[in-house]
Parts: sequence; C-alpha cells; structure tokens
Amino acid sequence: MHHAAALTGDPKDAEHHFRLATVNPVGDQWPLARAQARLHYAQWLRRRRRSLEARPLLATALESFTRLGASALAEEARAELRASGVATAPAQADPLAELTAQQRQIVRLAARGLRNREIAEQLMLSPRTVSSHLYNVYPKLGVSSRNQLRDLFDDL
Repeated sequence: MHHAAALTGDPKDAEHHFRLATVNPVGDQWPLARAQARLHYAQWLRRRRRSLEARPLLATALESFTRLGASALAEEARAELRASGVATAPAQADPLAELTAQQRQIVRLAARGLRNREIAEQLMLSPRTVSSHLYNVYPKLGVSSRNQLRDLFDDL
C-alpha cells in the first residue's frame, strides 16, 4: 500500500511512503514487489539528484530481480545503476539460447551421460542425427567433449 501511495499520492509524502514500502517486514513475503518498490524509490531519488542514496537500493533490487529471474526488471535496475555512476557487468547470456529446442534436449541428455543411441531412442531420432546435432552444437557452446558439456551444466 505504501508503494502505491508513493507512486500515486501527494508528491510531498512520496519519500515517507517509499521508505515504509522498502523497510516494512511484511514485504519480505513478496520479494518481487519489495524489489520493485526499491527500484522505484531509487529512481525517485536519482531524479532528485540523490544518486548516492539510490545506489544501495538499486544494487539490492538488481540482486533480487536476478535471483527471481525477472530479467527485464534486472536490466532496468542495471541501467539505473549505470546512470547513477556505478559500473555494472552485463547480464550473462545463456549459452543454450542460440540452440534449437531439439539441440537443447540432446545437449542436456548428453550432459547427463547418455550415449547417442540412448538419446536417439528417447527422442525417437536416429543415432546419426544425434551425432550430427552434437557435432554442430559443440562449437556454439565452446566445448569439444561430453565431459566439458557436463562441466558447462554444472556451472549453469
């Protein structure tokens, strides 16, 4: 309620409501809403030339958005951090993003240790098709063996 009041209520009471929205312990039940309140408060502060006060809020919001998988909001928080004078690392790209759905399935099964024949039976493909997909996928992922595939998935 305080977050909404800060955004829509009397502008002179906005900071009071933003502070309450970001510290109310009940808000811990809704981490996404809490992170959004922090982002909006930080944006409000930054637009009033109070960037130093905005930075910790933005960093916390970015961490929350990243943890929750809210990539668009994380990117917005990252941009606000950059605008406030903090250098941020770009979001790490998903190495599987450029693969087709079938290639992703094959790679996941191969990383689990299945052989081409087992993968082919499970996906109703020929072992040769599986081999071809793996041959094409390895350079895209920057790996050259199944062991490296397993390590890649451990890192993800």
